[in-house]
Amino acid sequence: MAESLGFLIVRLDKEPALLLVDGEGNLYHMGIEGEEALWTEQRRGFPIAKRALDSQPGDPLKIRLDTLGELEPPAPFPGKIVGVGKSYAAHAQEFGADAVEEPDYFLIAPSALVGHGHPVRLPPPEVTSKVDYEGEIVLVMGKRITRATPQEAREAILGYTLGNDVTARDLQVERGKPWSLAKSLDTFKPLGPLVRIVGDPGELENLCLKTTVSGEVMQRGCVGDMVMTLPELVASISRYLTLEPGDLIYTGTPPGVGYARSPPRLLRSGDVVEVELTQPSVRGMLLRNSVV
Repeated sequence: MAESLGFLIVRLDKEPALLLVDGEGNLYHMGIEGEEALWTEQRRGFPIAKRALDSQPGDPLKIRLDTLGELEPPAPFPGKIVGVGKSYAAHAQEFGADAVEEPDYFLIAPSALVGHGHPVRLPPPEVTSKVDYEGEIVLVMGKRITRATPQEAREAILGYTLGNDVTARDLQVERGKPWSLAKSLDTFKPLGPLVRIVGDPGELENLCLKTTVSGEVMQRGCVGDMVMTLPELVASISRYLTLEPGDLIYTGTPPGVGYARSPPRLLRSGDVVEVELTQPSVRGMLLRNSVV
């Protein structure tokens, strides 16, 4: 088998199934199908998926990654989603805030998750009329940790994927609603397309992403621009919250969000938002969602 990338979830005969994906885009069935089996696999930290990377999974399916359209969120049943604010100093500054030593943390409703290819649905204007994008790297936890050291946190990270932390800015900024509400509206948490399982822990130090809206590059950033490394960030969160297998961490967004631009560039029906890892060695890591 070619070098493994990780896993994703696709519906086969109307049932969601966890598939292994290799570096050439081939897909392999691991026998995990149906919501109950997927829930169990995620809440255990994806042990079968992780073991499959070290074994020969059999013949690939006739479908390939590049032939798929809509996908399910690759980690659809987190016990909790932790959001991170002001993790990039330049993003804090574009909102007029000073750089911080420790970012802000908040919880996001898992019901907001949608997968690659699914639309982000704009709510009625009486709910919000200022919807913004935030491209982010999302971590998937593989072990339970509390009050962890950065080294313990590094070892507890199963893998990473991409997210769009869609936010109702008028709720968050102008109307003083909790961040958790402004970021938890239905379809406001695109995730995917796949979870790349970390092999070399050093790859967590070199991740870079860009966000485009309808073909225009809006954001670029690397984890080296963050106020903490990813393991330090996870360790910091674990001081307050016990992190469980399958939990998700939206790690924060680089500068360039629409609300902070002059004039603002907020999302509108017909837009297409893409969040992409920019390293050429990590293929298949592009999250695309239309706005309706």
